[in-house]
Amino acid sequence: MPFEIHKAGLRDYNGRVGFNSVFKYVNHSSRDEAWGIYCIDAGAVEIKPGEAYPYQADRHPPKYTQNWEKGRILNEFQFLYIVRGEGIFRTREEEKRLHEGSFIVLVPGAWHWYRPRLETGWTEYWVGFDGDYPKMLREYGFLGPGPKILDPGLHESIVGHFNRVIDGVVGERPGYQQVISSLVPLVYAEVSAYASRPSIEEHGKDLFDRVTVIFEANIQGKMDMESLASELNFNYATFREEFKSYTGLSPYQYFLQMKINRAKELLMDGGLSVKEISYKLAFDNPYYFSRLFKKKTGMAPSQWNGIETAEE
Repeated sequence: MPFEIHKAGLRDYNGRVGFNSVFKYVNHSSRDEAWGIYCIDAGAVEIKPGEAYPYQADRHPPKYTQNWEKGRILNEFQFLYIVRGEGIFRTREEEKRLHEGSFIVLVPGAWHWYRPRLETGWTEYWVGFDGDYPKMLREYGFLGPGPKILDPGLHESIVGHFNRVIDGVVGERPGYQQVISSLVPLVYAEVSAYASRPSIEEHGKDLFDRVTVIFEANIQGKMDMESLASELNFNYATFREEFKSYTGLSPYQYFLQMKINRAKELLMDGGLSVKEISYKLAFDNPYYFSRLFKKKTGMAPSQWNGIETAEE
């Protein structure tokens, strides 16, 4: 697997298969800051077994490598993705082993230290960034509060995102900051999805399949979620938590979304009025249905198919 990832995802900047270590620190403008997220540095580095770390330390600004063995504190966010080799990561609270597929999230103001094992070396990708958007993500718990390790595994698509960021940093073409900084949330979204998928799929897929079949069979009626949980041999709190961890929605909200999706189909058919669809799908009344439909879709049900649909 490492060799396949290496050949598929790691390349030098002449387009040849292989690996050419590269990193760069870039400037940003007030316009870049207004975008909400901007890149500060990015790189892809191969550390061979026995080689010194950090890679070419004298070419980095001192704040990144000064007193490296004692740890450091950054004033920016960083993502670090290990695609080959092994190493170690430390915070003030703990020490963790790193391996192929490990993904480190670093946040401003947090002490940390890491390095590859001398026996194995490693290949790392990283990007440093800042802005109002990542600060908001940290505030809401997506990027923090402190450093953390995720385990998405090895994925060519994640390496591809990093390669596109590095291409932009190296090339510095007009408008590159907006392009490459927009890739950073995509990296994290994909990493988070891969990291959470094994545990969620293991426990949630069977439950999801069973519940959605029941929902589909009762799409024209109403459902009591606590009764459904009992029927499936769950207490309601556990049922709700496991279903939401898999779908991102509570069972009731997922059922409502299925009803809205069915309403879209009926509206596109054009054979029923808004009122008739409301009653067909067991909404309490047409007013509630119209208000919910607009909240979920951004437009009134009478406007959904591009032709005014009768309310009555």
